[in-house]
Amino acid sequence: MNKDAALDEAALSEELDLEGIEKPADRAYEGIRRAILSGMLPGGAHLGEVALARMTGTSRTPVREALRRIVGEGLAHEDGRSRFVAEFPFEEVAIVFDIRARLESYAARVAAERITDEELAELGRIIDAIDALDSEPRDRNTIRAFADLNTRFHAKIITATRSPQMQNLSVRATSIPLEMIKQFVWSQQVNIARSNQQHRDLLTALENHNAMAAEAIMSAHILSTRPNRPLPNTGPSE
Repeated sequence: MNKDAALDEAALSEELDLEGIEKPADRAYEGIRRAILSGMLPGGAHLGEVALARMTGTSRTPVREALRRIVGEGLAHEDGRSRFVAEFPFEEVAIVFDIRARLESYAARVAAERITDEELAELGRIIDAIDALDSEPRDRNTIRAFADLNTRFHAKIITATRSPQMQNLSVRATSIPLEMIKQFVWSQQVNIARSNQQHRDLLTALENHNAMAAEAIMSAHILSTRPNRPLPNTGPSE
């Protein structure tokens, strides 16, 4: 999609799969966020309220509220009274991966000493749900479902630290599903099976309350999923 082209609201709406999201503010937020993360709204695209309202089947008020949240997450930026999709240059994406590797590896080390049996069981259920996805076709919905489950897995570990400071620090760093940027912005395949095997190894370390192993596995897990540097004169797909 050319970032300067007018939005095809009907086509985007059909692809976003917003059925079942009834609250207008949530519908607007999920629709715009999914369109950005899947590459349907490319970096630099203007986020006009009227077009987005038609795209998400809502009105300008919930769209305005959704855009505030999306700007706060770093998925868009403001320029005067206008909002535009954030660019995702490789260097910045790489920095986010590095930040998460350092932050979440420490979180895993702390969580290994504090995690409960109930939380361990929930991590196991998430791993099973991701395993079920890996046999499905690799379309936008599969990658989106994996991104949601992966976010839940990592968030559960951060919660298990029992540290408000850790949770506050991690909010911005973990708000962007990097796997969707990797797949749809940088056109690099997400390896669901490999990622989930690393989840399983991490769960074993947490079950054994092995803090050093949990820290090392988490760091390696995040860094192994970092996208490769693009070749010269190439960039995010449009």
